[in-house]
Amino acid sequence: MAKLTSRFAGSSIIEAIVASLIFLLVFVASLSTLTAITLRNDEGYVLLEAERAQINCFHNYGDGLKADGTYTDTFVWGEITTTIAPYHDYEGIQEVAMSVRLNGSTKTIEYRRLVLTYDD
Repeated sequence: MAKLTSRFAGSSIIEAIVASLIFLLVFVASLSTLTAITLRNDEGYVLLEAERAQINCFHNYGDGLKADGTYTDTFVWGEITTTIAPYHDYEGIQEVAMSVRLNGSTKTIEYRRLVLTYDD
């Protein structure tokens, strides 16, 4: 039977530290690049503000007490146009359509909801 003898040369502490630093630098560079790609121009923050404003506008206009028509609310980041109209031939139901437009963007976010109307 053949005897297997193999020896592995151990690495010194200096080599281990240098390898760890290289891995650390590569990790930091890739993480900073990924962050720069995903967070550009605070677009996520603007969309969050638009969503919050849309919810507030729906609470204002979607209560079933507003008259049919078009209402526009202007904000720093853009505007919300709300159109209230009767829903087809159904009595007592309104369609509330909201269009959110962001300044400097071609994006438009549309919301449509049905609400019951109430007499004053």
